[in-house]
Amino acid sequence: MATDRIERAPAGATVAPMTDEQRRWLRAMMGRFATGVTVVAARYGPLLAGMTANAVASVSIDPPLLLVAINQSSETHQAIVGSHSFAISVLSGDQRPLAECFAQPTSAAKLQRFCDAPWHEAETGSPIVDGAIAYFDCRITATHPGGDHVIFIGEIVAAGYDEAGEPLVWFGSQYRRLADEGA
Repeated sequence: MATDRIERAPAGATVAPMTDEQRRWLRAMMGRFATGVTVVAARYGPLLAGMTANAVASVSIDPPLLLVAINQSSETHQAIVGSHSFAISVLSGDQRPLAECFAQPTSAAKLQRFCDAPWHEAETGSPIVDGAIAYFDCRITATHPGGDHVIFIGEIVAAGYDEAGEPLVWFGSQYRRLADEGA
């Protein structure tokens, strides 16, 4: 078991940037947390922007709130800020190619094609990936700084799911699928 620690200065002290070695180690450690794979997307005018994300979490049932953390330099961040909304599509085990496409750096072709993903909309106009096992269409209620990311809190205004759908999972820096209970 890797037991190295990242030594950080106490709260309020000047903190040196993390080293490349510390970043690699932290990324490996965070990779031990299994998550679902989603596409977070928004539409701002003609711009359809989306990205693969696993920094997504339920915040509250009443009112129904989700959070997503988005890098400030991404096109998706710009589209979310401009539209004041976003949709989260929870990908199925068969949608790995879409996860891989949306994980690529943004290019003009990616923005124009939206990874050739068929999509629809619900309430906000944000694109929802067809075939997703669940979706949440959200209006922004709050934003919070989070380092080089912004944490968007969204109120769910429309949602749906496929009871029979199997999720795509991210663990150990790899896409995975759930094993059957009997396996």
